Amino acid sequence: MPKLFKDINAAAVIAPCNKARLFSDVPPDLGAIKENAAAGGVIGEAEALLGKAVPALPASLYREYYNNGNRSRYEAPYFARRDAMLTLLMAELAEGHGRFTDLLTDYVWAICEESTWVLPAHNAPCHGNPINCLPDSFDLGEDDDMRHIDLFSASTGAAMAWVWTLGGEILDGVTPVIRRRIRSLLEKRIFHPYYDVAGENNWWMGEAGQALNNWTPWIVSNVLTAVLLCEENDDRRTRALDRSFTFLDRFTADYPADGGCDEGPGYWGVAGASYFDCLELIRDLTAGAADMTGDPFVKRMCEYIADFRMDKGAWANFADASHRISPDAALLARMGRLTGSDKLSALAAECADGSRRYKWVPGNTTYRAVRDLLEPLPEKKPGNEAAADGNILYPDLGVLIAKNSHTGMALAAKGGHNAESHNHNDAGSFILWAAGEPVFVDPGVEQYTKDTFSSKRYTLWTMRSVYHNLPAFRHGEGDWIEQKPGRQYAARILSCENGILVTELKDAYPAEAGLKSYVRRAGLDERGFFCEDRIEFDGQGEVCFSLMSREEWREKEPGVFRMDSPAVLIRPEPGLAVSLEAVLLESKLRREWGRNALVRTRLTSGAFETGTFTLRADPE
Repeated sequence: MPKLFKDINAAAVIAPCNKARLFSDVPPDLGAIKENAAAGGVIGEAEALLGKAVPALPASLYREYYNNGNRSRYEAPYFARRDAMLTLLMAELAEGHGRFTDLLTDYVWAICEESTWVLPAHNAPCHGNPINCLPDSFDLGEDDDMRHIDLFSASTGAAMAWVWTLGGEILDGVTPVIRRRIRSLLEKRIFHPYYDVAGENNWWMGEAGQALNNWTPWIVSNVLTAVLLCEENDDRRTRALDRSFTFLDRFTADYPADGGCDEGPGYWGVAGASYFDCLELIRDLTAGAADMTGDPFVKRMCEYIADFRMDKGAWANFADASHRISPDAALLARMGRLTGSDKLSALAAECADGSRRYKWVPGNTTYRAVRDLLEPLPEKKPGNEAAADGNILYPDLGVLIAKNSHTGMALAAKGGHNAESHNHNDAGSFILWAAGEPVFVDPGVEQYTKDTFSSKRYTLWTMRSVYHNLPAFRHGEGDWIEQKPGRQYAARILSCENGILVTELKDAYPAEAGLKSYVRRAGLDERGFFCEDRIEFDGQGEVCFSLMSREEWREKEPGVFRMDSPAVLIRPEPGLAVSLEAVLLESKLRREWGRNALVRTRLTSGAFETGTFTLRADPE
């Protein structure tokens, strides 16, 4: 896995403050930013905030995560504050009439008054208070300083840096105290822990050799935004750049060399895409002396999001990801231009869908949000559509994406292991779409709670293999055995040719499953989809296949079932007992699937020693 910065000396490439330039790949144009923000509707969005109070964040709301595991009730007003602050800032810049200044001041001051910018779910105690109860770092002195940056304290720091930079004339007209306070908080909550704290609760730095995930590039991109905008000391800028080189190389050391994101498409936007943001920021900080955006590895990392699209608006959602995401068309266009990727440019045009309007979307990647206002959206050209045919294997990630325009089917079949970032126990599972609709699905993940990232994670149904398109086994008189979490529970790819992935899955199950061999062949052919499972027990055993779908199967004739949307005929192996179960969904998954429940179909065998089981799903 590449380390792009191992041979680059930060001191040799850092540009002095007067040479570094924001968005160095395009002409600087604050006027265009204001004009395009206005064209994208930011003034109307800001007007909708007028007359409304700043959402409250009381201590009791912070403590809910500690008391009952709920994250969302605190996070909703927390994120709303930041989005509103940036929207009011951009609207005032665009309009310039002072209508939004008072409310902008209220939001900035409220965020400054927060005892911490760290979310309750990420709070780490420094002085012995119960974890996740209330924050206990207040920057009072040498023995009580802020030593921890989480995802959203970093993104808050970047947001405040934009306010400090772009809102200078606006806020100084109220009182210079506001920007002085912002700068003081950035020093204590962002720069001090980034420059001076090694490890401790900042596991995302990788000081102890941890396997890193989206936290690293996401945090680094936001810290570098604050550094670029607000840090005026060249030695400290060099320190920030040097630290960033180290953290980013630790991140890619564990990233698949094929560019695949094991956290799924939803997290790619703050994993691979945030890594790309970091590269743009490094280019800006070095005045182009360190520009890695054209590296082949970066191109592979970016193209993942194009390859994993199953159909318009739908992605292969392994791990903690939704199948519905809305990629940033301007970001994709920029990636396509800077990496030389035609497929990213084509996807950008499709995601833009003919729109020529810029849209202000603040979010938690604010360098990207502002940069997007200067990126022209590409026009869709005939013959330049994202691929609807072909087979792509990500050998390091262990995933095959196969598409067949003749049948209208798209398949994502995975090998992998059960210690991937944001892992589900799903080694060997698959996802199938037909005619733009789901056939066999990965349910995704429910709203995050305290249990999601605790020892209880793999008791949650969405994480278990029996709620993915996988079997459970019973050996002798024991219980049904499903997959377990851990790096040792892994698939081994035997071959991948002509859109057919062949994996040995015996080791994805614990020894008590009694498996001597379990080989799965999954792929597309000219008729449709097939999956063949060859199972050999040490003695006798039974198998129970689970298949997750949005629609219920209806028996059309003996041994043949029909799904209405899409119109697909499903033929399981004859002789298996078929049973259906409704799996009720909570609010987040109900929104994603447009249903109150998914359907879990179980196909159960009798006892056998060696058997082959075939499943087909073909367009009707």
